[in-house]
Amino acid sequence: MNDPTVPAFDLLVTGATVVDGTGREGFRADVGVRDGYVIAVGELDRPGAARERYEAEGLVLAPGFVELHSHGAPDALREAESSLRQGVTTEILNPDGFGTEGAPWADIMGTPDITRTLAFAAEPPGIAINIGAYVGLGAVWAAGNGLADRRPDAEAVERMRKLVARALELGAWGVSAGLYYPPSSYGTTDEVVDVVSAARPWRVPFSNHVRNEGPAVREATEESLRIAERAGLVPVIAHMKAMGPANWGATADTVRAVAQARERGLRAAGEVYPYLSSRTGLAVLVPPAYRSGGDAAMLARFADPAVRPEVAAGIAGVLRDRVADARDVHLESTGGTLGQYCVDHATGAGEAVMRLLSEDPEAMAVYDFGHEADLERILRQPFVAVASDGGACLEERTHPRHYGTQPRVLARYVRDRHLLSLPQAVRRMTGLPASVLGMPDRGVIVPGAAADLVLFDPAEIRDLATFQEPRRYARGVRSVLVNGAFALRDGELTGAAAGRVLRRPSYAVSDPDTGTAAGGLLTVTGSFPGGTCEVEVRSTDGDGRAGGAGGAGGRLSVRTPEGRAFTSGSPGLVRTGGDWASVTGVGSYGDGGAVPFHLVVRTADPWHDGRPSVAWAPAGAPVAGGPLDGTVLVTVRE
Repeated sequence: MNDPTVPAFDLLVTGATVVDGTGREGFRADVGVRDGYVIAVGELDRPGAARERYEAEGLVLAPGFVELHSHGAPDALREAESSLRQGVTTEILNPDGFGTEGAPWADIMGTPDITRTLAFAAEPPGIAINIGAYVGLGAVWAAGNGLADRRPDAEAVERMRKLVARALELGAWGVSAGLYYPPSSYGTTDEVVDVVSAARPWRVPFSNHVRNEGPAVREATEESLRIAERAGLVPVIAHMKAMGPANWGATADTVRAVAQARERGLRAAGEVYPYLSSRTGLAVLVPPAYRSGGDAAMLARFADPAVRPEVAAGIAGVLRDRVADARDVHLESTGGTLGQYCVDHATGAGEAVMRLLSEDPEAMAVYDFGHEADLERILRQPFVAVASDGGACLEERTHPRHYGTQPRVLARYVRDRHLLSLPQAVRRMTGLPASVLGMPDRGVIVPGAAADLVLFDPAEIRDLATFQEPRRYARGVRSVLVNGAFALRDGELTGAAAGRVLRRPSYAVSDPDTGTAAGGLLTVTGSFPGGTCEVEVRSTDGDGRAGGAGGAGGRLSVRTPEGRAFTSGSPGLVRTGGDWASVTGVGSYGDGGAVPFHLVVRTADPWHDGRPSVAWAPAGAPVAGGPLDGTVLVTVRE
């Protein structure tokens, strides 16, 4: 039974303006946390209510930021200071089709190599933030078809499909691709569809660095949308941009392409970082044909006197597509620009790049590529999430996005330029990326959600990292909780290692268009193997108070396979997506104890031969559910 002498909460955050991640206006409320979850939102401050009270007057309380696109370094994840000082609590690794390799991952992940299968064999020994991962198509392609430019036969396609499926079985959050990068760049559209369609039953995101971000960015964006549509996946255009002065303004077409895809029913999304410069390998300047077979084969072509002039000319052509001139390529190895290197060594850009890559095939560079009007056009779109293309980092010489992405958006594009409202910007960093991934219990502040929380000063928050001094931590993030534990408190790291490896459950649904507006309705009556459920919940007016600040009202009851009765009269949030819905909230088994839960219903589940299904996931207990015999009604009101 619930003991009235025991505080209801481990922690009570009082006096903050809650911006809950749904896009709704902020509201003043207290937030009660227990056992790593948000238990209640509202007027909660009374004597003895919590073991600990945190006064947050003047601060914004938002969900911890969800980083869709992280190249986080394994050694940096242990403290994750660069991420925490931006408010990031979850990072999704393996973007752009890459896998994660090398000895450090053996320590972090408990397995010697997750490049191929994403085999999270054990919980990490200690990380400060949550991590998940995509399965990278480039890593899959290398494992299943090699590094050379060759057509995959039926056996190779089947090998790659099995690798994709295995990774999703192990909890990957989607399929990432970098069709700009070898070896997957050698695949045709049809071949890519053949491989990634193995992910269809999971309905996951297909996050793609498109084949061309310069003169063919329109066509490359449309190809990415077609691949996802044909494969039955959710397309996400990674780090949307138009690269090179000749292509500035092309974002009008790429944004229109995504919007038109959405109009015809494709649940498409994008992501963007708030900088006009990118960071990637110097080898991207080498045309793909000369990179076939990997670094050794590329360097052998450089050494061939008959081929070297062709490569130099090809590099010069790629350079023209990406930047205005060689002075816009900043070399990390020298600290100067490619243009200056050419002057110092009395050589052309093509020859210079080959010399630099011969010294280090993994050499990195920063490319000044963009125009502010393109960035602002992309950032305004409600289907575009903020994602750094950076991640947890310790490096001194790198891109400032590793240290400043989210605060830069909140300072430059909310407070200074008023391009976005604060709730809009927070949603692009929280609720939207969580919905893209299919996370039912993160990215929002509602009862039943995981207590990943960030407190920041809206007047002070700002990025300080620059290209000259990238390792400068952002200012204005006061405190960060990860799974209910302070990882950053009053500006100081606590040393807590409360981060988790997050694995995507098979019942999750990726849907960037998840509806939380008033009028969304979920009605379920029926039985599942060993249990029953009755649900009638509705999105309310979103005033920040109804249903415990989540904008949901109604009732839910479940009888578990063990015969226990569970009820909830105040669900925190209902999401409706047309052919699916979810409820996140807090309920009780009848003993008065508050139990967080989420429930996901699908009207036609591919795992159950197209029948309706239900998955009920109470905190601290196994997931129950399966095919549903009964009635399901999902209504969306946008």
